Parts: sequence; structure tokens; C-alpha cells
Amino acid sequence: MKETKNIIFTLDGREAEARPDETVLSVAKRLGVDIPALCHHQAVTSYGACRLCVVEVKKGKRTRIVTACIYIPADGDVVETGNERVNKLRRIILELLLARCPEVDLIRSLAGQYGVDASSRFRVSGSAGAGERCIICGLCVRVCAEVMGQHAIGYANRGGKRMIATPFETQTEDCIGCGACVFVCPTNALHLEDIGGKRVMKELYTSMPMMKCTGCGREFATEKQIEKVRHCLPAAHDKIAMCPSCRRAAFRDAAGQALI
Repeated sequence: MKETKNIIFTLDGREAEARPDETVLSVAKRLGVDIPALCHHQAVTSYGACRLCVVEVKKGKRTRIVTACIYIPADGDVVETGNERVNKLRRIILELLLARCPEVDLIRSLAGQYGVDASSRFRVSGSAGAGERCIICGLCVRVCAEVMGQHAIGYANRGGKRMIATPFETQTEDCIGCGACVFVCPTNALHLEDIGGKRVMKELYTSMPMMKCTGCGREFATEKQIEKVRHCLPAAHDKIAMCPSCRRAAFRDAAGQALI
């Protein structure tokens, strides 16, 4: 098998080495170089939606702006992650994000780091989304499709009215109530509550029954979650209806019996 060579390039004035499929953002994180990125998560494919991770790449006489979460460097590239051109673009992007979601603490904090006034000069008419906290980063859409395999949510509308929603903005049969979309959201635009024997995600028009643990009786997952696990792990059928604590206890007891 032919050995693949690593890529040698310059990152903020120092030599850096990247695997053939490694992005600038990944290399920067490994080397401790801070590049802001709101739409990136290692569990899903990169999308470049938030544009905050823009960097400048120079190759020969050509200079261009790219998103670090997508761009794979080439030999000889010179990458600048925080020069004035890059920071100016990030400030504009943060102003746009502030116009859409002025109350999101994470965005306000980043804006402060880049010297952006909290009162944005931009105005987004008809801004839509989960309580105007959604920045349309797409992490929830990608984790639902790529990790959970459910494709329960997607994008709706255009321009300032663009938003994340279920089909026809009603409860969808594809949602299993796993909450992956909630946990991956960087701005807390989505919420999950377990109340009255149901799991509720109001921004996604979702309410579904919970299942009680066969061991302790505690509600721990939705019925649809359990059905999905049963489908994926038929051999573990007898333990699937147990909460994690009871499942660990059952395995511990079984292991103890095996040693007797």
C-alpha cells in the first residue's frame, strides 16, 4: 500500500502538518490556535454555515478567504487565522448574528471579544426561528440525519424567515424524541422537558410518551427510542427496557454470578 504523505503548510507564521483529509480547523485545534466556529461538531460533516471560522489562505500570489472547518490545506499554503482582514469579516458576521439573535449569550460574548457593539447596525426583518435564538447552523439537522438516521427536521423558508422546523410545522413520525438536536445546539434554541409522562420539545411541535424502567419504574426514554434500540440491538432485548442504572446493576449481578 502506498504511504500517503502529510501536508506541510504555514499556520500563523509557523510550520504545521496536516493529514491528507484534515481541515485547517482540525489542525488549529490540535495546535491550540483558537478559531471560533458555531456550526462545527466532530460527530457530523462540516457545513460552513456560520462562517465565523473564516481564515485567509495565500498560495503564491493568490489570496482568498475560506472556511476553516471545510478547507483542507495544500502543501505550501500560508494560512492566517486572525489578521485584520479575517477579523473584519468576523465582526461583520457577528453583527449579522446579533441582528438575528440579540439575546444569545454566546454570540454576545464573541461579539465582545471582537469589539462588536451589542446594538447591531443590521436589521433582519421577519426573523424566524426558535425564539430568535436559532442561528441556522444546521447542527440539529445534521445530527438527526447523520448520527440518528431519522431525518425528522430540516430547513424551511428563505432569507430572514429561514428556520429549522419539522415538515409542515407539525409533529413528525420520524422524530423519536432522543434529544440529540437539543444537546448539540450551540445557542440553546431548542429545549427538552420530561413532564407528566411525556417528553416535550415545543420548538419542534413534539410530545410523546415516555417508557418506565422495568427495574425501578423511573421514566428514562421515549417509547420510540426504545423501539429504535430494539431494532438495532435485538440480542439485548431483555435489557433494553431498563434505565442505565438498572442495566448496569443487572450486568454487575450477572458477572458476579458467573464468577461464583
